[in-house]
Amino acid sequence: MSLERLRQALDAFDEPACCEGSHRLAERLAIVLPDGDIGVADEPTFVPWLHAHAEAAPYGHGGETKLDGAVRNALRLRARGAVQVAGFDPSAVLGEIEAALSPRSHLVATLTDVIVYPIGGHFTPHRDTPLSPDLIGTLVVGLPIEHAGGGFEVDDGDEPRVVEWGGPVDPTLVRWVALFGDVDHAVHPVISGTRVTLVYALALSDRFRDDPAWYARVRALDAAARRLELPPGGPLMIACSRHVIGIDGEQPLGMHALRGADRDVAKVLASRGFAVAVRTCVVAREYNAAFDRPPTRFRPDGELYFARLARPLLEADIAAMVDCVVFENPWGGDGGGYLDDEFTTLEPYIVDTVPVDRWILRRRAAATFVRDVDFAGDGFLGNGATESFLYKLAALEVTTPSR
Repeated sequence: MSLERLRQALDAFDEPACCEGSHRLAERLAIVLPDGDIGVADEPTFVPWLHAHAEAAPYGHGGETKLDGAVRNALRLRARGAVQVAGFDPSAVLGEIEAALSPRSHLVATLTDVIVYPIGGHFTPHRDTPLSPDLIGTLVVGLPIEHAGGGFEVDDGDEPRVVEWGGPVDPTLVRWVALFGDVDHAVHPVISGTRVTLVYALALSDRFRDDPAWYARVRALDAAARRLELPPGGPLMIACSRHVIGIDGEQPLGMHALRGADRDVAKVLASRGFAVAVRTCVVAREYNAAFDRPPTRFRPDGELYFARLARPLLEADIAAMVDCVVFENPWGGDGGGYLDDEFTTLEPYIVDTVPVDRWILRRRAAATFVRDVDFAGDGFLGNGATESFLYKLAALEVTTPSR
């Protein structure tokens, strides 16, 4: 019963991937460059002024900064976060954002970019690069510049949500969307006009918020943790609801890798004396190729097989996989008559396999799709292999309370 009570308490910690709203300006919005040059948003010269002070906007990929118009077709002000914005202060909307994305801590919003999407401008689906454990997400503010297209798509693995700012504009109204940095998002192509946005990094501050609803959830979780009895045979694994920072880092990871409610959950469990680490796991889920949807998010149903990783499973390792995969090689090093190129064993990466009864699978478990494989759950190939989705998934690894 203690695991079921913990599961129910964890379900109450579900959090949205994003939130959106609008803000009425009390004065004209303007951008001031470090040299004092000013562009005023409601003047017809504003967009040409932006172009004159902009450069091609790059994007990050695998630790590198790249320029590719097929991935991101946009401009950014060369002065970037060094500009000053007059007429809009992000503190005016931070209260709404904190209530959704950061109920226990006030946030700090720091301007990082002014982005211009001309006709044809777009940004393919991506996630923001976390630069520190305190950086939780991004605030995007759409300026009142008339355009069509350029919808902002947010996809947290359920039904994608598109925020549309196109059409006629009110020059006194800005619209905004804030999201966790681990959420896939994209900008649809601009059809006409120009889409202009202010981009702010959202980071945790050391100022705590007084949120009664959050404290109620914490009390329920603390009560469940106080009565928690871990299942025998190994650690309890609690699937993370957000993607962790450094999922492909050395294993296990510390609690600094966690975002959002996952960090709150880990702290409550640790306060009850449990040892909590963060572990990247690999998961195989059987699917029906004729009826299953595209694997945009891990779904905890069907036949499931879990293993804890001892070391990172990187893109190069995944690229080297053949179609048939097993967690453990049942025949040892000689392959039992099978050739090395007939299957890939993940045994060198794995600590152990983890039975389903030692898992709590959150309703919104965050995972990264790896690839389609033929997976042999019992370790034997041939007719025993089934078509499966392979995922990487981070989890809280909870072990016996310290003495």
